[in-house]
Amino acid sequence: MRKCLWWLCAFLWCPVAHAEDIAQVLQRSQQWRLQQRPAPDLQSEASTRVRTSFERLKQLDARWADVQLQIVGGELFAEAVFGERTLVVSESAGALPEGERLLMLAHEMGHLILGHWGGLSALYRSHIPGEVRPETTDPVARQLSIEAQALSHRQEFEADGYGFALARKMGFGLDNAFGLLMRQGLQFDTPTHPGTRRRLAQMRVMEAQYGRVLVNPGETDAVASHQGGEPR
Repeated sequence: MRKCLWWLCAFLWCPVAHAEDIAQVLQRSQQWRLQQRPAPDLQSEASTRVRTSFERLKQLDARWADVQLQIVGGELFAEAVFGERTLVVSESAGALPEGERLLMLAHEMGHLILGHWGGLSALYRSHIPGEVRPETTDPVARQLSIEAQALSHRQEFEADGYGFALARKMGFGLDNAFGLLMRQGLQFDTPTHPGTRRRLAQMRVMEAQYGRVLVNPGETDAVASHQGGEPR
């Protein structure tokens, strides 16, 4: 359920081709990781449930119309593809309760709908504007890692807000969010994701605001920005 925003991963796992910029390196790194996933059984009941949930959610936001679904094998996983209108989801997501599965899909769709790849690539290019070479990456590594973590956390809060708003429209709420997040156990802040308590705190705020019908993703962005500045 994690998207790879570790800027170092591109250099550790994906050889840099001649004259590539940082956005191209990140995209190739992600594609390499996705290619390592095992093949799914596309005819299984689990795969069918993933496709059904995906189609249900597409009815709630016209911006999903051109988004493609790719099912892969392996452990529980979902990720928006950098620079594409594609959502990659593991077949094993079909074993989740419907509310958790919808939340997971809607969260990843939030990254696409809210344009998070554009913000991410702009940040990296602002620090590494040309070719990816040690002499261009080493001097900015520390500052870039600090800014990338801050951006990643903000984007995760925004995607949570978008996903929770959609799932709430379908009758799912905090119990489902708690169940999904706790499948990885209680997590503390990482370079890519805020901790579990902080993520649930934002959803509690949103749940409390549903008395005034908070269902607009634009409103959830404002909630996310506020919650992202709260101490744990």
